[in-house]
Amino acid sequence: MKRLPLYAALAFGLGLALSTHAFAQQQGGAASQHMHTPDPQQQLDRLTKQLQLTNDQQAKIGPILQQRQQQMDALRGDSSLQPADRRAKVMSIMKDANDQIDAVLTPAQRDQVKAMREKAMERMEQHRGQHAPSSSSSSGG
Repeated sequence: MKRLPLYAALAFGLGLALSTHAFAQQQGGAASQHMHTPDPQQQLDRLTKQLQLTNDQQAKIGPILQQRQQQMDALRGDSSLQPADRRAKVMSIMKDANDQIDAVLTPAQRDQVKAMREKAMERMEQHRGQHAPSSSSSSGG
């Protein structure tokens, strides 16, 4: 099951390192009902500090983060999805939101996001390595 860590790593990168910790908790835990996504305003504040977003960028990114949270909340409430379908939907939501965010960022800010993504992926891999089960026979999510 090497695809799950790949999906999680991609989601980390797409999440602009904003909701990476929350997403790792969701993907790492069987009870995804306990996933807590950071507040969009807190995410925006963090991005503003890390990337020195302009007021115009903040005004454009804020609604994107809010929409993403609404979509994730709806997904969390949908118990009819299989784990693979849920992961695919999470990936789609994250990619869509982050494509929109990327369009707002400057090239320098996008470079910063790339570095943030790489750090987040390293942390995710370390976290997964520490919490990986001894046996690799896992048939469920």
